[in-house]
Amino acid sequence: MNRILLLITVLLLSSISLTGQITDANTLVLGKINNRVSLEKEITIQVNVRYMTSDTEEYTSNILDDGTFAFGINVREPQYATLIYSREKKLIYLEPNDTLGININGGSYPKNVLFGERGGGNNNFLSEYLNENPKELNQFKKVQFRKEIFWYSTLPKQDKDMRNTTPETFNQKLQTKKDRAFAKMDLYRKNNANQLTPDFVNFMETEFMYDYAYNKLMFGHLYRGRYDLQDSYFEFLDEIPLVGGSIGNHLYRDYVLAVVNYRYDKAEDKVDPYVKQYDFATNNLIGNTQAFVQSEMLYKAFLDKQLDSVLGRYWAFIDNTDHLDYEAKVNYAYQKATRYAEGSPAPDFRLKDIDENEVQLTQYGGKVVYLNFWASWCRPCMKKMTNLKPFITDMENQGIVILNVSLDRNADDWQKTVRQMDFGGVHVMADGDIDSDIAQKYEVRILPQYYIVNKNGSFAERPVKNDLTSIRTTLMELSR
Repeated sequence: MNRILLLITVLLLSSISLTGQITDANTLVLGKINNRVSLEKEITIQVNVRYMTSDTEEYTSNILDDGTFAFGINVREPQYATLIYSREKKLIYLEPNDTLGININGGSYPKNVLFGERGGGNNNFLSEYLNENPKELNQFKKVQFRKEIFWYSTLPKQDKDMRNTTPETFNQKLQTKKDRAFAKMDLYRKNNANQLTPDFVNFMETEFMYDYAYNKLMFGHLYRGRYDLQDSYFEFLDEIPLVGGSIGNHLYRDYVLAVVNYRYDKAEDKVDPYVKQYDFATNNLIGNTQAFVQSEMLYKAFLDKQLDSVLGRYWAFIDNTDHLDYEAKVNYAYQKATRYAEGSPAPDFRLKDIDENEVQLTQYGGKVVYLNFWASWCRPCMKKMTNLKPFITDMENQGIVILNVSLDRNADDWQKTVRQMDFGGVHVMADGDIDSDIAQKYEVRILPQYYIVNKNGSFAERPVKNDLTSIRTTLMELSR
């Protein structure tokens, strides 16, 4: 890696035309690919800043003939980024005002990667940690559970562990993982003096602590009744601080949102969840963490078409926040909500049904459409569709179209499930799951999700309650 700095000028010139954001860069990522077995001429870094701006920033660099590449990246907070080469992905760590060198063995990427420069030590340790504690980068491969307005997510294996173990055994497993991680970093720092930056140490300590806390809360919140857990189980919440973690770490953000949602779930007055949780953040959190939670509540409320209930908080947030990135996210959701509000035209699409016939939304003009996004691996989706199944024939007789859009990754799984379960309705599948055009058009980021389209092809107001009785009532009224 010692020759990389000599190539900075040439490499940056090669990447300017592609990144388009080099003038805003505060962090350099420089590298070389050896043993190139792929004809790929570009390499990409994705920085997921949806928690701030509602979007993911993508940077692309040319790969020169000698295998070298370079990025200039604007990093707002210490956080993970995704390095993509030859369609393979690897998590790396970036922080503001950093320089990271990357040496890739093209024949064994993403396994064989060496790091250097200022950020080298951080990423070498991170690679060791992730080898023992791999992360699933595809959210759609996780199992999701909704509690009030928060979605817990975990891998299927851990879900099975939670359902087939004792609280003592599960919590001891979490404790052991946390203690091992802290011990591993302490040993690394002892043997590699001054190789880890202070921001990275804080980021990883946040990772270890809130990985433990998030999973412990998820277990208790989801399976409290199953294991007859008492209030004493949740006393650990008072010991884990809600402020002070590295906001760029997704586990910290998820934990804070989960706690705020849990506190709401325990309250007697369970109305206006977005307002109540926004106010909790206002009264109990400070700084970046407060702005993040406030922005999440406004963002989710707008996407859930709850404009009126949070409009006052929206203007207060815009007037008072010092965190302009979060303001951009909230403004985006506000504009999206008004665009997808009642009376706005539903985006058209063309997809193939289970018999290879083309289906277009506009072909159902004059009918009410229940547009249901689902996947066969999504247990809440399957439960919801099973519960709706007895009423589909009656609704179809009233002129209501049940249009089910699958975001499955595998067509065979989709077809097998539809035929076995005999759900009824029209079934189409989107190619590309969460990255498909229709998922992007309709802002589908979690499942299940649904929209109601009226006879004029415009969005209808969804019922305040999300239960099937309320949905059926709304569909029937619109069909008259």
